[in-house]
Amino acid sequence: LKDDCDYYFGNINLPRDKFLQDTIKNNDGWAPIKVLLTFNRLAAITTDVDAVSNAVKGSHSEIICLSEDGLKICRNTNNPLPENSLEYWQKIKHCTVYMKGFEQSTSLDEIMDYAKKYGNVENILMRRTKPHRVFKGSVFVTYKTRAEAEAAQKDDTKFGEIQLTKMMQDDYWTMKSQETKEKRQAEKMVKTTKKFAEHTEKLHAQARFVKGLILSVSGLPEDTTLSAVREFFKQFGDVGYVVYENGESKAEIRFAGEENGAQEAWNKAVSEGTDGKVIFQGKELVGKVLDGEEEEKYWSAFNASIQNKMDRAHSRRGGRGGRGRCVFIFS
Repeated sequence: LKDDCDYYFGNINLPRDKFLQDTIKNNDGWAPIKVLLTFNRLAAITTDVDAVSNAVKGSHSEIICLSEDGLKICRNTNNPLPENSLEYWQKIKHCTVYMKGFEQSTSLDEIMDYAKKYGNVENILMRRTKPHRVFKGSVFVTYKTRAEAEAAQKDDTKFGEIQLTKMMQDDYWTMKSQETKEKRQAEKMVKTTKKFAEHTEKLHAQARFVKGLILSVSGLPEDTTLSAVREFFKQFGDVGYVVYENGESKAEIRFAGEENGAQEAWNKAVSEGTDGKVIFQGKELVGKVLDGEEEEKYWSAFNASIQNKMDRAHSRRGGRGGRGRCVFIFS
């Protein structure tokens, strides 16, 4: 009982226990024992105010004092709390050992009996899950001195039949920080790999096209127009897109429909031409249906151009953009 009361008013718990702080503040520096008996650790032992009062009265504790009426407890004014500073909590961390491997059913008293073999135990924090507060099987044990903490960490005495994992809290948090860093790097790698896979799939999807639809023609007059080229070839097939730059002698015509539509259109143009020649605005045209790498290159460039236009439109959120030199006609 006395040890539990010492814990509640100790250097580590009291600065963190807002409820107990408020109770003390509202009772002129004292905490009624009947309030303390609502705390789990104490309530598990007794619900009798006199039992707690008698335990504290005969203990000669350096941490707590009992009121004259035996109904209240306060922090020993001759042993005030240390300054609640960063330096103080750094010191606490340097005197704390992480221990892992306890069974879920292990009690605080059992852990205390094991830990105090190495020195004066200031605090034991049993790590629990949220929100159900199930014991994780690991604890932080704070000793009065660094030497005691190091002795506990270095000793390999088993807890019953269990070989515990032990490390200083400093080393534990360094390890966890590294694990967090590696986890983030792994998550980043997963995202990168996923994006690469999506990009690859996109490229594969782009590579799947109907073959034989692109007719490349050369010999165009310098003063012709894209519309004129398009209207001319509409006589021989269903023109989907025309790629032409003003002043150039070449154009690429994409025909809609089934495979080899470009060859069928060119054959028709030849058959309806003059002496087997395709004449456009007084100039003889030379035609070639793209295949193999040339055909794949056309589709890759075409799809990339469409994607870039979509990306720019998205980034502008509906704003107007400039015009490029390359013109696409959509049927």
